[in-house]
Amino acid sequence: MAAKKKAGAEGDEAPKKSGKKKIIVAVLCLGLAGGGYFIGGQSSGQPAVADESTTTTTTIQKRGCSTTSTEEAPLHVVDLPAMSINLTDGHYLRIGLALALCDDVVVAAAEGEAGGEAFLTAPARDIAVSILSGRTMDELASDAGRAKVKTELIDAVVEAYPAEVYDVYFVEFVMQ
Repeated sequence: MAAKKKAGAEGDEAPKKSGKKKIIVAVLCLGLAGGGYFIGGQSSGQPAVADESTTTTTTIQKRGCSTTSTEEAPLHVVDLPAMSINLTDGHYLRIGLALALCDDVVVAAAEGEAGGEAFLTAPARDIAVSILSGRTMDELASDAGRAKVKTELIDAVVEAYPAEVYDVYFVEFVMQ
């Protein structure tokens, strides 16, 4: 009987040892996974640093602008106040627009400050109302429909502001 108790006692120790091994293996796996996530997240989350000895500059001809610029040129925009536009079937569109200005266009920072002329936004707002009014929600809900309308809007605004505006951004676009 003593022999049976010893075998039973040894049998009890074996599961305890394998349980400890499982915990150690699990902790090691979690540690490796966490280290891999940390290392992988660090390398993919940050842009690669370019060699300082080679600087590349791309010249961009901004549509409607009289001058060319580089990618490093700051983006100058004029935010238009958000407005509501009537769509068909009793729906409406609340839209906010921003106009991207050519590099040589100077706009006063705030009313009363020197340094530039006031930028008249009424023509751009009128164009937006003219192009977007009476559209259907289905037309504006699709990516293709929104892109088509945006292209029409950009064409009209660039034509209305020659050598001043080269792009239009939707900064708010809510339909109801």
